[in-house]
Amino acid sequence: MEAHWGQHNAHTRVFYLNFTTSLGHSITGGKPTDEQGVVTAPSGYQLSGFFGRDGDEIDRLGAIWTSIKEIEATATEAPEVADDDILLSELFGGPHGIAFSDVNTLVLGQTAGGITIRSGERVDAVTLHVTLPEELYMAHGGTGGTDKTLILGTGEYINSIEAHWDKKHDHTRVFYLNLGTNMGNSISGGTQTDNKGSAKAPDGYQLSGFFGRSGDEIDQIGAIWTRIAAKGVSLTDDMGVDIGSGSGSGFVTYSTSIRNWVGPTISDSTDKACYRKTEDFDSHNICPLGYGKDGDDCITYCPMAYPVPCGDECLPQNGDCLTDTLKKIFSVIAVALNVATDGVFGEILTTFKEIALVINCATNMIKVIKALLRYLTLIEDTGPTTDQALLDAAYQSDAVLVDLPVAVCACLGIPVPSGANYASTVITIVENIVKEVITNGDEITTDTQTFMNFLTHNVTADTASSSVEDLKDLMDSNTTCGWELKRLTDRVVATVSDLRNKTNSAVNDIRVTVSKSSLVLYDIPRVTNNCMSELLHNKTEEAAFETRDLIRKTFGVIIDQLVATGKTDLGKSVSSDDYMLHIADMGLSVLSTFDPTGLAYMASQFIQPTCGPTSFIGEIDDGTLYEALGLKTVDDAFTGTYGTWIKSGDGVVNLIFESTDTKDVTVVVHSGGGEYAKVDVGAGDTVTWNCTIPELEDRTMYLDRWRPGLFGLPGTGGGSLLMWVPRSTQGGHIKMHVRINPS
Repeated sequence: MEAHWGQHNAHTRVFYLNFTTSLGHSITGGKPTDEQGVVTAPSGYQLSGFFGRDGDEIDRLGAIWTSIKEIEATATEAPEVADDDILLSELFGGPHGIAFSDVNTLVLGQTAGGITIRSGERVDAVTLHVTLPEELYMAHGGTGGTDKTLILGTGEYINSIEAHWDKKHDHTRVFYLNLGTNMGNSISGGTQTDNKGSAKAPDGYQLSGFFGRSGDEIDQIGAIWTRIAAKGVSLTDDMGVDIGSGSGSGFVTYSTSIRNWVGPTISDSTDKACYRKTEDFDSHNICPLGYGKDGDDCITYCPMAYPVPCGDECLPQNGDCLTDTLKKIFSVIAVALNVATDGVFGEILTTFKEIALVINCATNMIKVIKALLRYLTLIEDTGPTTDQALLDAAYQSDAVLVDLPVAVCACLGIPVPSGANYASTVITIVENIVKEVITNGDEITTDTQTFMNFLTHNVTADTASSSVEDLKDLMDSNTTCGWELKRLTDRVVATVSDLRNKTNSAVNDIRVTVSKSSLVLYDIPRVTNNCMSELLHNKTEEAAFETRDLIRKTFGVIIDQLVATGKTDLGKSVSSDDYMLHIADMGLSVLSTFDPTGLAYMASQFIQPTCGPTSFIGEIDDGTLYEALGLKTVDDAFTGTYGTWIKSGDGVVNLIFESTDTKDVTVVVHSGGGEYAKVDVGAGDTVTWNCTIPELEDRTMYLDRWRPGLFGLPGTGGGSLLMWVPRSTQGGHIKMHVRINPS
């Protein structure tokens, strides 16, 4: 490209242009001048557009060169999980000591830097030193003996194990251990015996941990092999931009999502037991989701934190209904009564009233304008870009139809009307804001003063100088969690309100309908999980899960209140619009101005300790059972159990019972607290049991086992296993290797 320029009426204009092709053809126009320049595309590039300045004429012009060679986009794909990424060797030794396993600690793709054997006459302990992705020592056994350490070189890994065992004081112990590497190096310790065995890793696998039994010494040991090329899945894997739930609810966000996993904290109990919540049938004799029929009413399935049923109560994992007693204090009843009334919102309402109107206004408006800008950017990338086209698109978005009118009402200090019947003043302000956003784009949010000027011009006449300072951090941040939760709360309120005031349904019918709605099944889980990205910036992973779980419980309380207050008898006593507006105003509107940490503190003051169902889990992304479905074992019976969950599958639950026990046992499979199946597993046998996901979905799976004890009498002590079984619109598949150990 060749360009000439000069002055015309004191303005610099382009007077002449010449473009030449790769084949020598050219086109020119205008009048050459003395001021000129020539640019040539780099080798392998071509002209694909222009940049510069213009008006009635071209004032300034530059060329945009792009590569001619097609460059394949390297999309970021989340790692996949595969059951055969982990393989277990044979076990060597005896059935004494306490069971251990590294299977839920190791990370696929990890790098080991060394191995240590502590031994004397026998093997006292073994430690695998992991250096990547994070330093970790997997140590088992006691403190006796003398250390020997093998440092692994670059590209070196352990691929063989040899163990010898014998009796010591009537207990079988591991007397000798040898571990070899792919480069021919080895480390050993202890005394060789006649009882021995060995195992070698399959091609492409390496040692990533151990399983077995130990006390002061190693009693039994086996190798956990993992595929070297496998890449472990991570909670923070980028799952793409979340622009919709796919559930048909119409609720849209623009957040980058991470994996939705059950997590480790949802099964934590805070008391010795809890009372099971009951509800009535709806008019079709149907129970709400999360409840089962119990005589003439519906009773909640025991939740993850209290999975063991005991009459009208639920006990924590490993609880025994025959020996555990319920020791509730009167404050529990007081809290339950408070939750049954609108007192649950007392503290939130007090806090909400203390927030300055202008801060609440600005906070809501910032979030909705940023969402509208993101939406318009997507439209510009895929369709017409004229102002009229963008205006038409804007009026089809949630941001304009729902969020912006609500934000304007907040700014004006007026209640949100029911049925979206907004006053003409609100509609006019919305129209002006949309036009200004399309005209000025993100210039509106470039700095606090510009934004406050925008508010003053469009919405509110008063702007305190202190408010501008208060907004600086908010303007500079990219946090969206609180605002998205607030938007979601608005929709929860609207959904229940519509059901009450339009369908004239009975309370029990509304409860069942809401429990199976897209908001409950998909939107609340999705939006609350998107908050995890922000929570993980300043919280540990465990604390982030705790906060997310608490936010989800808070939504449960809100929904229960909206459904239950103003009970109807087939629509004869519908609650007034004023009540719904009151709830809409305070029902977590404060979320838009609070960090989720603050919400968690407030919510912890009123969340009821009585047992409701485990709710708002949503569809779970691929992962190990330990991470994705919250697999948790207590005591020895099922220690070392592992497996995978895949969201897209054949809808099968596949349990493989792998016994290392010396006695025959019967494993009892419980679903939602009720006995579902019994599986007999012989000593040392492997037994497969299958079921379908729809039969067990949205409930806990709980395993215990009957094993002969004193005088041969069977008992269920020794341990238990707990896990969530999710729903999946894509079928899903669970494969679990259930380890059955002596205990």
